[in-house]
Amino acid sequence: MTAEAVNPQIQQPNAFQRLLLQAPLDEHLFAGTAKATGKSAGIKFLVARDASVLKEDFACLIIRSSYQALLEVQADLFKYLSLVFPGTKYNSQDSIFKLGGKAAPYGAIELAYSAASPLEQARALTRLQGRSKSTIIVDEAGATASILDFTDELLGVLRGKPEVPRRLIMLGNPGGPAHSALKARFIDPLPFPLESMKPQRFFSDHYQRYCISLTATPAVNPHIDLDQYRREIELMAKGDPDVLDALLMGRWGDLAGGSAFGTVWSPRRCRHELPDEYNLKDHLPRPWVVGDWGISAPSVFYLVVPKPPGLDTPKGSLHLADEMYVCERNRAGREWAKGAMLSNFEQAEILKDWLARWNLTPRDLRIYMDDAIFSRNGSANGSVAGDFNQAGVKMTPVGKTVVGLEEGWGKLKTRLASTRKDHTAPWLTWSRRCAGLEATLPSLSRNPTNVERLAPGQPDHAADCLRYAVCRADSMWTIGRSETVRVW
Repeated sequence: MTAEAVNPQIQQPNAFQRLLLQAPLDEHLFAGTAKATGKSAGIKFLVARDASVLKEDFACLIIRSSYQALLEVQADLFKYLSLVFPGTKYNSQDSIFKLGGKAAPYGAIELAYSAASPLEQARALTRLQGRSKSTIIVDEAGATASILDFTDELLGVLRGKPEVPRRLIMLGNPGGPAHSALKARFIDPLPFPLESMKPQRFFSDHYQRYCISLTATPAVNPHIDLDQYRREIELMAKGDPDVLDALLMGRWGDLAGGSAFGTVWSPRRCRHELPDEYNLKDHLPRPWVVGDWGISAPSVFYLVVPKPPGLDTPKGSLHLADEMYVCERNRAGREWAKGAMLSNFEQAEILKDWLARWNLTPRDLRIYMDDAIFSRNGSANGSVAGDFNQAGVKMTPVGKTVVGLEEGWGKLKTRLASTRKDHTAPWLTWSRRCAGLEATLPSLSRNPTNVERLAPGQPDHAADCLRYAVCRADSMWTIGRSETVRVW
């Protein structure tokens, strides 16, 4: 007799949710699907099945990005679990479900939120440390840029009896602030392109265990009007075909998630390589460097070449010949959002070595930096810029306050859109050395409260450098077209 026959109020899983239930209990699971597939609703089916198998050994932690979002999951769980496990109790003070009664014969479920800011995440981690869990479920994982850092620090709570399986379950949509990080960890290692309702299993070098990735489209959800929902998603995508493809088809492409730059992003148009053995020391106009400093956050520098050789560009065009992206590394590769914790003197030496491969020294060009590093900080050399100057690297303020943030992003988008398409406006090109740029820029999303800005908490250090570069170039030369003659 089925659960529905016993109690017709108990919901039944859809095709996608049934697929979630087929995953082994001892392998990490990543469900990165389009919207409206029933991921959040599928949590109750997952925990009910696992609790029925593990009984009192089942200890689950469910995480969402905010307390308000967690309330939605709490209400859905309480309604369903009370029917499946009569006597289930919920303690609102501790946010804990005890399945089957106070003695928790079917285990317990704890609810928590990850928060968005680093300070709030540190507090959340402090609250959760020292627990023992068999399962961690992260819902709406793509909505928090640093969610993988948060879960990595939290994996220590996955512990218990050796015979009890333990796993991490990540549920999310492509297109959010964490798009590039989730794609690098769960999509790029797959042997074949990920297709709807066709899960793939792979061995993760990061987790040192097997993981399963799957995706799905809203077509699996019988409770929505698919045509009407498509029209609503088209409004959300704001005409960006790649964002529409991500939200509606669950595809994890390079452009997906780029709601800030998706319509203008094209590495095919913007890539350019300088001629072999080209001597930048003799190039005119003289090259310069633009940078964004960090220690716990990455430090990013670009070697900017005005009027790049080997390409017929409009006057005022810029080329990024090389990139110096100082960030942390792990077994899976580079952590684009985390700094390498190098001192200013260490970074100055790396900068010198980086310029030396182009036969350049810091004295040969200007190095424009974020104005903030020139503020006095009480150090022996007065400021971060003072530390670099002491190490032989003189820096100049980029003057970012002259141009507003929204105007700066607009200038950058205009150059990206014009490259190799509009010969009356300056272009922006880059070389294949700019790996950090191509890894982070396409997945940056807009701030939902101000669409002219980027959402906070994203790895936007390369993007900031580009904004500094184009604003600096526009302030150095009058760029545009008059009624009778172009003025540069």
